[in-house]
Amino acid sequence: MAKSSIGIRATPNQIFYCVLTGEFDEFEITQIDKIVTPKALEIPEQLKFIRNTLCDIINENNVLSACIRIAESNARKTNIPRIYLEGVIQELIASSTIEKYYVGQISSISARLGIDRSDFKPFASGETIYQEIEIWNELNLEQRESLLAAISSLNF
Repeated sequence: MAKSSIGIRATPNQIFYCVLTGEFDEFEITQIDKIVTPKALEIPEQLKFIRNTLCDIINENNVLSACIRIAESNARKTNIPRIYLEGVIQELIASSTIEKYYVGQISSISARLGIDRSDFKPFASGETIYQEIEIWNELNLEQRESLLAAISSLNF
């Protein structure tokens, strides 16, 4: 069975994720999508919804490795809703069937991708295409970051 990984990038009200199958140097994008937190729910119920939905995605895809692209520690403003989501996702992954995972900022994701830290933002913004991925320019910033995170988690 091919190795499966997930990369996750949270925003205050959405979770972007990418599931890959394969190896670091040869992979297939199985799924790239987002989960929107239901605004009608209170924060604890939103967090529960995100946890349950991601748990289903992990189990359905037999995910073995993961990377959560977390907020930079030097961010100008602390985004509490994003931090809540990232915390719940970390707890889910720690208690799931995932064998290897890490939480990554630009520097650690870049290191696992084998690129300079300064090259991460041009890839994420779409200025530069990573590994000639055909759909690269069709993706938004968060989708690209979740994809880069998923690729980096294959490099364990």
